[in-house]
Amino acid sequence: MNKPLLRAEGIIINEEETEILVQCDVDESFYRLPGGSIEFGETAVEAIKRELIEEYNLSLIIGKLACINENIIQYSGKKRHNCTLIHWCTSNEKTKNDYIHNENSKIKLVWRTISQLRERPFYPEGILDVIISDKNSISHIKREKNYD
Repeated sequence: MNKPLLRAEGIIINEEETEILVQCDVDESFYRLPGGSIEFGETAVEAIKRELIEEYNLSLIIGKLACINENIIQYSGKKRHNCTLIHWCTSNEKTKNDYIHNENSKIKLVWRTISQLRERPFYPEGILDVIISDKNSISHIKREKNYD
């Protein structure tokens, strides 16, 4: 039986709460929250900090839990269950520059407004509703899809 994959991601908001720092490819064909897999013995907060430093040399202030996202998908006859803990974050750095991924120059972090995030696919699906909703509650997003 497949074991669920545990991940951690951050919703990184600027001070004015007008833009979100999101990951994308160079063509900006999609947007997603930055983060990665949680290693054994590591908390979600520690994983977000580690991933952003490793990938972008970006230091963050990690806030409270915003959302639990579960994806149960099937593709090519295989099933996968991902669970992602998503936290509110702010950056220690005040720059508005894009950040290029340290290991893959085709991936970057960019600041985008809510309007811009509506223009392309934004993952995880449903996260935009969480971002624009009440920031005092914890949301749960569950998606089941079959790609066979």
